[in-house]
Amino acid sequence: MRKYETLCILNPDLDEGQTQSALEKIKGIITQGQGTILKFEDWGVRKLAYLIQKKDKGHYFLIHFSGTPALLSELERNFRVMDAVTKFQSVRLDERKESAEKVSPPEEPPSEPEPPPEEEKK
Repeated sequence: MRKYETLCILNPDLDEGQTQSALEKIKGIITQGQGTILKFEDWGVRKLAYLIQKKDKGHYFLIHFSGTPALLSELERNFRVMDAVTKFQSVRLDERKESAEKVSPPEEPPSEPEPPPEEEKK
């Protein structure tokens, strides 16, 4: 199973019950798809970088889970049809670690030999 990180922004105007039902639906999709939730963080209401659906704030949630690519597709399909979800983005965590390991730290460039002094013209 692959590990994923999903950042989900919910409508900040929802009351507590509506927010909890949306979160339970998201958790249910993950667990029904034989996925496991590794971490679920509530980041609270924050200011958005730009207006989305005429709103300048959103309720942020960070979800780390493991599952299959089919589970991720199903989760994102549900995000698109849920009215409570304003924006979302998912990232595969395994890819980021592998790419970070492949990149070696930059080496210092070799020092260039000093150019020979220019001869004076007579």
